[in-house]
Amino acid sequence: MKYLIYCLFFTTLVFSQNYNYSITNNLATSTGVNNQLEEIEYFKAYLLPLAEKNNLQKALDTYGAVRLEKGDYSGGSDITLHSGQKLLGYPNFNKVPKIIIAAGSSNIKITNINSGSITFQAGNAITNSIFKNIESTSLLSVGGIIVSNSFINLSRCVLKWDMSSSGYFRNNKIIKHRIHSYYPQIVMKGNTTTPSYGNVQLWLNMLTPGGNGAEIDNLKTLTWVGLDAETWNYLNISAKPLIDMKNMGDVKIASIQGANFGPTPTPAFSISADNLFMTQKYIRNLGTDKSTLGKNTNMFLLDSNSEGYNIDVATTGYDFKGYFGTTNNITLGGANITSAITDIPTIEKLTKTILGTKNTPWAKPVFETIPNPTGDNWSVTRDSIKKEGKRDDTKYIQNLINTNGIAELQEGIYYISSTLTIKSNQGIIGKGTGKTAIVGLTDTFPLITGENESGEVRFYLSNMTLQGGSTGLRIHPLDGSRISVSPCLFKYLIFRNQNYGIHLDKFYGFDNNFIENVCFVDTNIGLFQEVDPSYIGGETSTMMFLDKVVFYKCQWINNKKAMSLLGKRACNLNAWIDCRFDNNDIVAEMNNYSSPLFANCNFTNTKGDFIIGGESGVGFYSCVFIRNTAKSTFQLYGVYLEGCSLLDNVKLCEKYKSKSFITNSIVTGTIGTMTSGMIVNSKMLSNPTFNKILVDIKGAIPTVIIDAAPQPYPQLLVTQ
Repeated sequence: MKYLIYCLFFTTLVFSQNYNYSITNNLATSTGVNNQLEEIEYFKAYLLPLAEKNNLQKALDTYGAVRLEKGDYSGGSDITLHSGQKLLGYPNFNKVPKIIIAAGSSNIKITNINSGSITFQAGNAITNSIFKNIESTSLLSVGGIIVSNSFINLSRCVLKWDMSSSGYFRNNKIIKHRIHSYYPQIVMKGNTTTPSYGNVQLWLNMLTPGGNGAEIDNLKTLTWVGLDAETWNYLNISAKPLIDMKNMGDVKIASIQGANFGPTPTPAFSISADNLFMTQKYIRNLGTDKSTLGKNTNMFLLDSNSEGYNIDVATTGYDFKGYFGTTNNITLGGANITSAITDIPTIEKLTKTILGTKNTPWAKPVFETIPNPTGDNWSVTRDSIKKEGKRDDTKYIQNLINTNGIAELQEGIYYISSTLTIKSNQGIIGKGTGKTAIVGLTDTFPLITGENESGEVRFYLSNMTLQGGSTGLRIHPLDGSRISVSPCLFKYLIFRNQNYGIHLDKFYGFDNNFIENVCFVDTNIGLFQEVDPSYIGGETSTMMFLDKVVFYKCQWINNKKAMSLLGKRACNLNAWIDCRFDNNDIVAEMNNYSSPLFANCNFTNTKGDFIIGGESGVGFYSCVFIRNTAKSTFQLYGVYLEGCSLLDNVKLCEKYKSKSFITNSIVTGTIGTMTSGMIVNSKMLSNPTFNKILVDIKGAIPTVIIDAAPQPYPQLLVTQ
């Protein structure tokens, strides 16, 4: 297939942290810039043609790493992966046969597939493997040993691990797990002989299970951060609650929200554990049956709605509530606490729960240097090309889209004079962020516009740099249409030198999408959510909500405003995980965001009025703030910190009277306008009176509840 490839003329020597290379002034078929490491791995893998799909097992055994082209590879015999093997699907996902992970395997990688099931064999441990961008696939094991693996972006995937007789699962990360309709959606069963522990599920969407949602039994520890559940027991086929946990050790659940609007609601949870630490409990059953705490469960609850729970009458556990409902009271066993606790046994049992066990924090993300395929003089070269008037790839690329649905661009710099239009199930895929670039000949139009007549819309964009133009990607509805953009996978994209990187322009909703390794560099606004200014409520085609979107390993560098997220309708459970924010004036302004969270992110060199602000409450887990010169860290209604390090000597909160909860963290600056909330096991370096194990704040005045020195360390995003 004919294609046009252009290369810029450079004489500059360019260095990155991983590569050392030069670009000469000879016309070539390559940009001369290296891709990012995972892109190199992907394009280096053996490409198995669709016509040879029956040879998939042979190709894996021969080449080790196999890449698939667009198409359906299913229909053959089950395939088995062993240590070091990689199965890398096409960016719009491939159907493949059922997959078996051989016992004793390590360093397996599977991405972008739909296989029906992945079975983890019983036997020796399966370790250090990655399962990413997996769709409509059950993850199954009976008696297996699953240790230190990463499961990332599981969409419509049931998880059933039954190690009740033998085997175990330990220290696995499950990041962005969405399950729809099935029931039960998650089954995790351990045993006491070889206990299961250290597993963390970060961002979980349990959407309309026909019966109950999760059945968890006999685990030593389990941590969930960020859960949204909707309308469980929808088909009235289970009397169990949404979450049924039995025989548990230490359970930690942070940021749990949602509601049951179905006709046959069951309780939100029934949990029997040694210790249950729960924060931001905003889930609602809306039925007559209450949730329950099992016998002898110690409950430590911070910040909850007013929906209560029953406690086993035979319990010897305690029930601690901080800010339950609208009372803003602190209670223990129903009795108000308004001053320091002096009873030694009470202090000891609360302190034991608060301090927990010191484990190993998740490693901080390491970011590669962002490729710059057009070089620092890109605009000079662009102007020269525009003046020549001989190089315009707009029609060529648009024809590829119209003909193939997904335009596959080869290596090179492509110059366009007008916007490229993609509709549902269409897109553009390059050969890598350092190898393929689309550059606007002027800055007067969006490089790519996504649109559709109506319905659920899915676009595909990956492996390229988008530079210049007014906007990198603009999504908007056609006149009068209602589009919901879901579930998209945007990966390995770089947006450079634009007014807006991604512009979500007054359509219905951007819902349940996964944005992976996407970078925004030198923009006015990296991510811009624009709501119809006339919106006042209800369901409209231009209400522009952002729901359940996860940004994973993304970077925002040198932007005036990294993100403008001023929603009017509630925007639920959006997350930024392992992301980097560096040298922005402002990182984000947010309005009407419900339970957004930043996890394991780095915030550096922010220099505006605040780092994150707006009329929302935001959660931060194991985040680091350093070298920022912003006037305040937050201008938010509420802040939830766990395991964070805020190392800049600036005000924590400003502008709003913030109700905030700080746990297991280090805060260098003063609390500013934090007027209510609690400080739990946190070092408050500028406020010695807050520097205790447990402190209540009302009217900006502290009341010490447990007068002992804090010992902060992360307790949620950890391995054991």
